[in-house]
Amino acid sequence: MTEKLIQQFRDAEYQSFLKRQDAVLDLIDALTVAGHVDSPVALSEETPFRRKFSMIYDILCHAGFDFDALLNAFIDFQPKDSETIAGYEVYGLDATKNERAEAETLPERCALKSQKEDPLVYGHKYSWLVRLVHWGTSWVAPQDLLRIDPELSDSQVGGQQVKELAIRNPKPKVVVEDSLYGNHIFLSIFLLIQNTFALVRMRTTNVLNEKPKPREPGKKGAPQKHGAKFKLSSPSRAADCAETFLFGSQNVTIQGWKGLHLKKLPDLTVMMLRVVFLNSDGKPRYKQPMWLLWTGPTDVLMQDLCKMYLWRFAIEHMFRFLKQNLGLNTSRSNDLVGTEQWMWMCALAYWQLLLMKDLVEDARPAWHSRTRDEKSKKLSPGQVQRAALRYIVELGTPAKTPKVAGKGKGRSKGYHPTPRVRYPVIKKTKMTPKEASVST
Repeated sequence: MTEKLIQQFRDAEYQSFLKRQDAVLDLIDALTVAGHVDSPVALSEETPFRRKFSMIYDILCHAGFDFDALLNAFIDFQPKDSETIAGYEVYGLDATKNERAEAETLPERCALKSQKEDPLVYGHKYSWLVRLVHWGTSWVAPQDLLRIDPELSDSQVGGQQVKELAIRNPKPKVVVEDSLYGNHIFLSIFLLIQNTFALVRMRTTNVLNEKPKPREPGKKGAPQKHGAKFKLSSPSRAADCAETFLFGSQNVTIQGWKGLHLKKLPDLTVMMLRVVFLNSDGKPRYKQPMWLLWTGPTDVLMQDLCKMYLWRFAIEHMFRFLKQNLGLNTSRSNDLVGTEQWMWMCALAYWQLLLMKDLVEDARPAWHSRTRDEKSKKLSPGQVQRAALRYIVELGTPAKTPKVAGKGKGRSKGYHPTPRVRYPVIKKTKMTPKEASVST
């Protein structure tokens, strides 16, 4: 990765800012080097930000982005050494919460689903689509992010992102998802796109269907759409194929069943994989096997599909880094546009770290791990961030130096701001007829 590439990326993102170009780039640079963000306004103390603290929320609320230009830049500037498996680029799709329990003046807050034991929380959810970059590391390349509208589900928004990615990038791709996306709403998009396939984890309680038996000659009526039920908890027939391979220090056994489909999506034929991790004594390591649904060609090695899914956890590491080091959920503005643009700035700051990971000096402490031959391991996002300030200062910026402004006049005498509107929490759960009659 060359220094010219990151300069070109910074020029491209600078041109994609429609308003407050110079101030936005300064804020992203400050976010890139901060290391810990208590709140957006705290970034005014970082060296790259050359403006007053009062400019921070003006940037968040009034800066505009050319999102089409940014999404195309994310395709053009993917690291050239990004890895593939079985010839496929591997992408991860997942959603993360931004909890705003007491933000009564923030529009479109929803009741966010959680585990049974957890208390009910309120806020927004954002759907992230990322390219997985290097196997064995936590590096990813964000490709798209969208706030999940109260009227839409995670599967609908994620499907929209995958569909648009397939149009922007024609290369063969696999998108890996957790069990949240194992439904006909999300999977139906793979009937429409040819260059992208899904690898989704399914719950053990799911039930699929076999192909229907051939229609008997002379029998009247509509042909059957579904054959016998196929329960993941107890497969009704022997597997069509099986593989055993060594993953790290443990053996993994995979079995595959072909020619299945979801009951609500009979036109999409899929393959189910049953993955079992074994201990040294040959016994299963976990109580339940891992089931994966594959919509692509059945000639792909099953061990490659298993590795694709296990690589998915890099997106979880990205979420943790964004929240702990880039302050993803620290913005407490009641402006909906400002909140969404803060998420995009975090993504752009992460992109800058990704492109400089091979260019910065290793500034990790002496007690951090190194290989025996004194060659350092690949730097993590946190380690790159430690050295980012010096690199950005030496690299320079296309943003112009701020001009001296006069003292503001402030509010006019007798001005009283209008009280902010309070918004109710939106609950996506549909009411039963009995509940609806009670509420009326």
